[in-house]
Amino acid sequence: MHTTLFALTLTVFLAACSEPVLPPATPLRADPGQFVHIPYLQQGELKVLTERNLLLPANAEQRELELSIFYPEQNGRYPLVLFSHGNWSSKDKYDTVIKFWVSHGYVVVAPNHLDCCSRVSGIVNSMRYGNFGLIENRVKDLRYLLDNFDQLEQVLPALKDKTNLQQIAVAGHSFGAFSAQQFGGAGTLNGEDNSYHYYKEPRVKAIVALSPPGPMFDEITEQSWQQLATPTFNSTGSWDIDNYFFPQWQLHKMAFDSAQPGHNYLLVTQGADHYLGNLICRPEREATPQHDALTMLNASSTAFLAAYLKQDDRAKQFLQSGQLQQLTAGFSSLEFR
Repeated sequence: MHTTLFALTLTVFLAACSEPVLPPATPLRADPGQFVHIPYLQQGELKVLTERNLLLPANAEQRELELSIFYPEQNGRYPLVLFSHGNWSSKDKYDTVIKFWVSHGYVVVAPNHLDCCSRVSGIVNSMRYGNFGLIENRVKDLRYLLDNFDQLEQVLPALKDKTNLQQIAVAGHSFGAFSAQQFGGAGTLNGEDNSYHYYKEPRVKAIVALSPPGPMFDEITEQSWQQLATPTFNSTGSWDIDNYFFPQWQLHKMAFDSAQPGHNYLLVTQGADHYLGNLICRPEREATPQHDALTMLNASSTAFLAAYLKQDDRAKQFLQSGQLQQLTAGFSSLEFR
């Protein structure tokens, strides 16, 4: 094993174990009467159906993909959201967010990536493929889903006539947030040819990046987001820090600050950490669940999806109004650039 890769693996291991001392956070103490002005604050009316551990067969260039698919029971053609999990996490640890979206009328397909499911698996595959290889394979996984959606309908016949493939978003958390951003134009530096590689996908109309990374390893740099132009929703919080990679939560907003302006959003919530306590990514974590932060994330991200996949003008006006900070008495804010 190369010394550099060993050092990176050790750093990732230490980062996963780090628990920083967190500053005081402002709780949600807003007047509940103000919440009626926040669109998509409540669970939607559609019944959510879930099929887990489905398999999309391999072909000559792509490995078999293990999937979970979430979709409304009611008839209709719904926008498609592909979801990319965080490093060492899995497709089945984000139900609190995914099912909320689906209840408002979306089909969500979530694959397991090579780095999924455990620390051991993640480290073994990082040694096998390297950081750039893991990043590139994630893109291949998601593009394979886009290119072979007809096969998904064979795997799960209930999807037939259920999905509108003219309205597609890619979403993700942490490492998966960067995977999503790549479909909007974010670039990855390849150390072998010392150039940035881009994977922008014109079929994708919106990006949802939950707690995206700042500069990380040698492949994700300060320049990685300069060509990100697809409408993007980013989120982070004042506790979204760790002792190794991101000692300041503001590093998670670098994508928002450096991407192309025009349709770029940032949700910041007081006291929200990388896992919303234990509500996403690491439900086994011994931490207090951050339900108020989840409520703000679900409402704001759903408003964004509605604005850019369903042309909901009221949702877009809310996103761009800056009202959320006032309505929540400073608990959450929405920036637009």
